[in-house]
Amino acid sequence: MLKKLIYLLLIALIFIVITGERNLNSIQLSDESALHTKTVETQSLPSSFSTKLTSGKPVTIVFLGDYVTSDDSLPDGNLNHVGLLASWFNKNYPDQVKIINAGMNANTVSHMKKRIETDVIKHAPDLVVISAGLNDALGAWKIPVKEYAADYQVIIDAILDSSDTEVIIRTPNPTTSAEDNVKMQIYIEASRELTTQDSVYLFDFYQVMADDVHAKNISQLDLMQNKLHPNIRGQTYLSEQFKLYFTSEIIKP
Repeated sequence: MLKKLIYLLLIALIFIVITGERNLNSIQLSDESALHTKTVETQSLPSSFSTKLTSGKPVTIVFLGDYVTSDDSLPDGNLNHVGLLASWFNKNYPDQVKIINAGMNANTVSHMKKRIETDVIKHAPDLVVISAGLNDALGAWKIPVKEYAADYQVIIDAILDSSDTEVIIRTPNPTTSAEDNVKMQIYIEASRELTTQDSVYLFDFYQVMADDVHAKNISQLDLMQNKLHPNIRGQTYLSEQFKLYFTSEIIKP
Protein backbone atom coordinates (compact mmCIF):
# COMPACT_ATOMS: atom_id res chain seq x y z
CA MET A 1 0.00 0.00 0.00
CA LEU A 2 2.82 2.39 0.92
CA LYS A 3 4.74 1.54 -2.27
CA LYS A 4 1.62 2.26 -4.32
CA LEU A 5 1.17 5.63 -2.62
CA ILE A 6 4.81 6.61 -3.29
CA TYR A 7 4.43 5.55 -6.91
CA LEU A 8 1.35 7.78 -7.29
CA LEU A 9 3.14 10.73 -5.68
CA LEU A 10 6.08 10.37 -8.10
CA ILE A 11 3.73 10.40 -11.07
CA ALA A 12 1.98 13.52 -9.71
CA LEU A 13 5.37 15.27 -9.20
CA ILE A 14 6.47 14.50 -12.77
CA PHE A 15 3.17 15.91 -14.07
CA ILE A 16 3.60 19.12 -12.07
CA VAL A 17 7.17 19.64 -13.37
CA ILE A 18 6.12 19.12 -17.01
CA THR A 19 3.14 21.47 -16.63
CA GLY A 20 5.31 24.09 -14.97
CA GLU A 21 7.86 24.03 -17.82
CA ARG A 22 5.07 24.48 -20.35
CA ASN A 23 3.67 27.44 -18.41
CA LEU A 24 7.16 29.00 -18.13
CA ASN A 25 7.66 28.68 -21.89
CA SER A 26 4.28 30.33 -22.40
CA ILE A 27 5.21 33.28 -20.17
CA GLN A 28 8.58 33.76 -21.89
CA LEU A 29 6.89 33.73 -25.29
CA SER A 30 4.35 36.31 -24.15
CA ASP A 31 7.12 38.63 -22.87
CA GLU A 32 9.00 38.29 -26.14
CA SER A 33 5.85 39.04 -28.13
CA ALA A 34 5.21 42.14 -26.05
CA LEU A 35 8.77 43.33 -26.67
CA HIS A 36 8.38 42.87 -30.41
CA THR A 37 5.08 44.76 -30.31
CA LYS A 38 6.76 47.72 -28.64
CA THR A 39 9.56 47.66 -31.18
CA VAL A 40 7.12 47.73 -34.09
CA GLU A 41 5.22 50.64 -32.55
CA THR A 42 8.37 52.72 -32.03
CA GLN A 43 8.62 55.47 -34.66
CA SER A 44 11.72 55.32 -36.82
CA LEU A 45 14.20 58.17 -36.51
CA PRO A 46 14.74 60.83 -39.13
CA SER A 47 16.93 59.54 -41.95
CA SER A 48 17.13 62.09 -44.73
CA PHE A 49 18.38 65.06 -42.69
CA SER A 50 20.78 62.94 -40.66
CA THR A 51 22.14 61.19 -43.73
CA LYS A 52 22.78 64.46 -45.54
CA LEU A 53 24.39 66.08 -42.51
CA THR A 54 26.69 63.20 -41.57
CA SER A 55 27.73 62.65 -45.20
CA GLY A 56 28.92 66.25 -45.50
CA LYS A 57 26.12 67.59 -47.70
CA PRO A 58 24.67 71.08 -47.09
CA VAL A 59 21.42 71.22 -45.14
CA THR A 60 18.93 73.95 -44.25
CA ILE A 61 17.02 74.18 -40.96
CA VAL A 62 14.13 76.59 -40.45
CA PHE A 63 12.93 77.44 -36.96
CA LEU A 64 9.27 78.49 -37.06
CA GLY A 65 7.75 79.87 -33.88
CA ASP A 66 6.69 82.76 -31.70
CA TYR A 67 8.56 85.24 -29.49
CA VAL A 68 10.67 82.54 -27.79
CA THR A 69 12.05 81.58 -31.22
CA SER A 70 12.37 85.06 -32.73
CA ASP A 71 15.70 86.86 -33.00
CA ASP A 72 14.51 89.61 -30.65
CA SER A 73 13.46 87.29 -27.83
CA LEU A 74 16.19 88.58 -25.54
CA PRO A 75 15.98 92.33 -24.79
CA ASP A 76 19.72 92.51 -24.04
CA GLY A 77 20.60 91.39 -27.57
CA ASN A 78 22.21 88.10 -26.58
CA LEU A 79 21.82 85.01 -28.75
CA ASN A 80 18.72 82.97 -28.08
CA HIS A 81 18.56 79.19 -28.48
CA VAL A 82 18.37 79.41 -32.29
CA GLY A 83 21.48 81.56 -32.47
CA LEU A 84 23.31 79.34 -30.00
CA LEU A 85 22.38 76.24 -32.00
CA ALA A 86 23.57 77.95 -35.18
CA SER A 87 26.96 78.52 -33.56
CA TRP A 88 27.07 74.90 -32.38
CA PHE A 89 26.24 73.53 -35.82
CA ASN A 90 28.82 75.79 -37.45
CA LYS A 91 31.47 74.57 -35.02
CA ASN A 92 30.68 70.89 -35.55
CA TYR A 93 29.70 71.06 -39.24
CA PRO A 94 31.59 74.10 -40.61
CA ASP A 95 29.91 75.92 -43.52
CA GLN A 96 27.46 73.05 -43.94
CA VAL A 97 24.32 74.07 -42.03
CA LYS A 98 22.18 77.05 -43.00
CA ILE A 99 19.81 78.12 -40.23
CA ILE A 100 16.88 80.44 -40.85
CA ASN A 101 15.00 82.00 -37.96
CA ALA A 102 11.31 82.34 -38.84
CA GLY A 103 10.16 83.14 -35.33
CA MET A 104 7.84 86.12 -34.90
CA ASN A 105 6.60 87.88 -31.79
CA ALA A 106 2.95 87.33 -30.73
CA ASN A 107 2.37 84.54 -33.25
CA THR A 108 -0.18 81.75 -32.95
CA VAL A 109 -0.35 78.78 -35.32
CA SER A 110 -2.99 80.74 -37.26
CA HIS A 111 -0.42 83.47 -37.92
CA MET A 112 2.24 80.92 -38.83
CA LYS A 113 -0.10 79.21 -41.28
CA LYS A 114 -0.44 82.44 -43.25
CA ARG A 115 3.32 82.83 -43.70
CA ILE A 116 4.33 79.22 -44.21
CA GLU A 117 5.01 79.64 -47.93
CA THR A 118 7.07 82.82 -47.70
CA ASP A 119 8.94 82.15 -44.46
CA VAL A 120 9.51 78.40 -44.63
CA ILE A 121 8.78 76.52 -47.85
CA LYS A 122 10.56 78.97 -50.17
CA HIS A 123 13.85 78.04 -48.43
CA ALA A 124 13.43 74.33 -49.36
CA PRO A 125 14.46 73.22 -45.85
CA ASP A 126 15.67 69.75 -44.96
CA LEU A 127 14.37 70.15 -41.42
CA VAL A 128 11.76 72.45 -39.88
CA VAL A 129 11.49 73.00 -36.13
CA ILE A 130 8.09 74.33 -35.07
CA SER A 131 7.09 75.67 -31.67
CA ALA A 132 3.69 77.09 -30.80
CA GLY A 133 1.17 77.05 -28.00
CA LEU A 134 2.01 79.84 -25.57
CA ASN A 135 0.03 82.50 -27.43
CA ASP A 136 -2.67 80.10 -28.58
CA ALA A 137 -3.47 79.02 -25.04
CA LEU A 138 -2.60 82.14 -23.04
CA GLY A 139 -2.37 85.12 -25.42
CA ALA A 140 -5.03 87.65 -26.36
CA TRP A 141 -6.42 85.39 -29.12
CA LYS A 142 -7.32 82.31 -27.02
CA ILE A 143 -7.40 79.98 -30.03
CA PRO A 144 -9.70 76.96 -29.41
CA VAL A 145 -7.66 73.77 -29.16
CA LYS A 146 -9.48 72.13 -32.10
CA GLU A 147 -8.61 75.10 -34.31
CA TYR A 148 -5.05 75.02 -32.97
CA ALA A 149 -4.62 71.35 -33.87
CA ALA A 150 -6.23 71.81 -37.31
CA ASP A 151 -4.02 74.79 -38.22
CA TYR A 152 -0.94 72.99 -36.92
CA GLN A 153 -1.81 70.03 -39.15
CA VAL A 154 -2.19 72.32 -42.17
CA ILE A 155 1.29 73.71 -41.53
CA ILE A 156 2.83 70.26 -41.22
CA ASP A 157 1.07 68.97 -44.34
CA ALA A 158 2.24 71.96 -46.38
CA ILE A 159 5.85 71.40 -45.28
CA LEU A 160 5.85 67.65 -45.88
CA ASP A 161 4.17 68.02 -49.29
CA SER A 162 6.66 70.64 -50.45
CA SER A 163 9.79 68.49 -50.57
CA ASP A 164 11.79 65.82 -48.77
CA THR A 165 11.51 67.64 -45.46
CA GLU A 166 11.29 66.44 -41.87
CA VAL A 167 9.60 68.25 -39.00
CA ILE A 168 10.36 68.49 -35.30
CA ILE A 169 7.63 69.77 -33.01
CA ARG A 170 9.06 71.46 -29.93
CA THR A 171 6.58 71.89 -27.11
CA PRO A 172 6.78 75.29 -25.37
CA ASN A 173 8.37 75.93 -22.00
CA PRO A 174 6.30 75.78 -18.80
CA THR A 175 5.25 79.15 -17.43
CA THR A 176 5.77 80.23 -13.82
CA SER A 177 2.00 80.06 -13.27
CA ALA A 178 0.52 76.68 -12.29
CA GLU A 179 -2.89 77.89 -13.47
CA ASP A 180 -1.54 78.81 -16.92
CA ASN A 181 0.29 75.51 -17.18
CA VAL A 182 -2.98 73.69 -16.61
CA LYS A 183 -4.56 75.73 -19.42
CA MET A 184 -1.69 74.80 -21.74
CA GLN A 185 -1.92 71.07 -21.16
CA ILE A 186 -4.55 70.34 -23.82
CA TYR A 187 -2.55 72.33 -26.39
CA ILE A 188 0.63 70.47 -25.53
CA GLU A 189 -1.18 67.15 -25.79
CA ALA A 190 -2.55 68.18 -29.20
CA SER A 191 1.02 68.99 -30.29
CA ARG A 192 2.25 65.59 -29.13
CA GLU A 193 -0.50 63.80 -31.04
CA LEU A 194 0.68 65.40 -34.30
CA THR A 195 3.97 63.50 -34.03
CA THR A 196 2.35 60.11 -34.70
CA GLN A 197 2.69 60.68 -38.46
CA ASP A 198 5.75 59.84 -40.54
CA SER A 199 8.63 62.35 -40.66
CA VAL A 200 7.22 64.34 -37.72
CA TYR A 201 9.13 64.07 -34.44
CA LEU A 202 8.79 65.37 -30.91
CA PHE A 203 11.18 67.36 -28.77
CA ASP A 204 9.03 67.57 -25.63
CA PHE A 205 10.77 70.53 -24.05
CA TYR A 206 7.82 71.24 -21.75
CA GLN A 207 8.26 67.82 -20.13
CA VAL A 208 12.06 68.06 -20.04
CA MET A 209 11.97 71.41 -18.24
CA ALA A 210 9.09 70.43 -15.94
CA ASP A 211 10.96 67.29 -14.87
CA ASP A 212 14.10 69.28 -14.10
CA VAL A 213 12.11 71.87 -12.13
CA HIS A 214 10.29 69.22 -10.10
CA ALA A 215 13.55 67.38 -9.43
CA LYS A 216 15.04 70.71 -8.32
CA ASN A 217 17.84 70.39 -10.85
CA ILE A 218 17.09 73.95 -11.95
CA SER A 219 15.32 76.98 -10.55
CA GLN A 220 12.63 78.05 -12.98
CA LEU A 221 12.55 81.64 -11.71
CA ASP A 222 16.26 81.96 -12.55
CA LEU A 223 15.50 81.01 -16.17
CA MET A 224 12.57 83.36 -16.90
CA GLN A 225 12.46 87.03 -17.90
CA ASN A 226 8.72 87.13 -17.16
CA LYS A 227 5.86 84.69 -16.56
CA LEU A 228 5.99 83.27 -20.09
CA HIS A 229 9.39 83.78 -21.68
CA PRO A 230 12.91 82.49 -20.92
CA ASN A 231 15.75 84.89 -20.18
CA ILE A 232 19.32 84.37 -21.37
CA ARG A 233 19.83 81.53 -18.89
CA GLY A 234 16.57 79.95 -19.99
CA GLN A 235 17.45 80.26 -23.66
CA THR A 236 20.86 78.72 -22.96
CA TYR A 237 19.18 75.89 -21.08
CA LEU A 238 16.83 75.35 -24.04
CA SER A 239 19.75 75.23 -26.48
CA GLU A 240 21.63 72.72 -24.31
CA GLN A 241 18.60 70.44 -24.08
CA PHE A 242 18.09 70.77 -27.82
CA LYS A 243 21.70 69.72 -28.45
CA LEU A 244 21.14 66.61 -26.35
CA TYR A 245 18.02 65.84 -28.36
CA PHE A 246 19.77 66.37 -31.68
CA THR A 247 22.77 64.21 -30.79
CA SER A 248 20.77 61.40 -29.17
CA GLU A 249 17.67 61.22 -31.36
CA ILE A 250 18.23 62.96 -34.70
CA ILE A 251 21.85 62.92 -35.83
CA LYS A 252 22.93 59.34 -36.35
CA PRO A 253 26.42 58.55 -37.76
